[in-house]
Amino acid sequence: MPHRSTFIFLLLMLSIIVHTNAQVIHFEKDEGGFWIKQGETKVLFFQREVNDSVPEYARNNYFHPVYDLNGNVITEDFPEDHFHHRGIFWAWHQVSVNGEKICDPWDIKNFEQKVRDIEFKLNEEGNGELNYTSYWYASNKPDDPFMREHTTVTVHPRTLRYRQIDFEIELQALEHQFSIGGSDNIKGYGGFSFRLKTNANTEFYSSGGEQITPQNTAMKCGAFVNIINPELKRGVVIHNNPQNPGITGWILRQDNSMQNCAWPGRE
Repeated sequence: MPHRSTFIFLLLMLSIIVHTNAQVIHFEKDEGGFWIKQGETKVLFFQREVNDSVPEYARNNYFHPVYDLNGNVITEDFPEDHFHHRGIFWAWHQVSVNGEKICDPWDIKNFEQKVRDIEFKLNEEGNGELNYTSYWYASNKPDDPFMREHTTVTVHPRTLRYRQIDFEIELQALEHQFSIGGSDNIKGYGGFSFRLKTNANTEFYSSGGEQITPQNTAMKCGAFVNIINPELKRGVVIHNNPQNPGITGWILRQDNSMQNCAWPGRE
């Protein structure tokens, strides 16, 4: 059976902004992929085609840029400190068949994806739904995918103070004795990841409301983490859907790195 994993994003603004909920969520083709917009306002971009701005780290199947409610880009792509980081994505270091590691999707080593069957529609609630399938390959076996991914991204119309974006990711192994795991060290990072613009003023809060300090290893923060920047008057909540089989922990970073729901961890 496929593994199903759903995460919820809430893009929050701490300032008051004019309500634009009447504008329709829609889909617009552009070079390399597709924009999801509300009216004329950009929400996020889906990178369908391979982006080879840094050829060694060419990649696709991720979301960047992502915008806050004031039209500011909050994600990063090809950052100089980690060229392989890319907006919002999901990947793992350990990908093995019959106990043998075949590629490293996180670092984009011997790894490719082919995106197929893209569909966009408005659901009954007026939310925009992007559905697509991505096949995962080891580069040395370009005709033999090892995993099929089906993803649904639901973009809700913004409210006065926030926008909700849901990611539902279904992974199905196409090889026997197939396994995935996070980094093979005490960090164990890998899974759903967000390269968020942060700085020294960024604050982190657990789902219990306690302010937390990012550490080197995974932290227990509860069902969600709230990442805010009071100076910029914006924030992001990354929420782990309670129907998921659980997460090992949260890898959080003050700057120059990913915010990561570390699942399943090292093992």
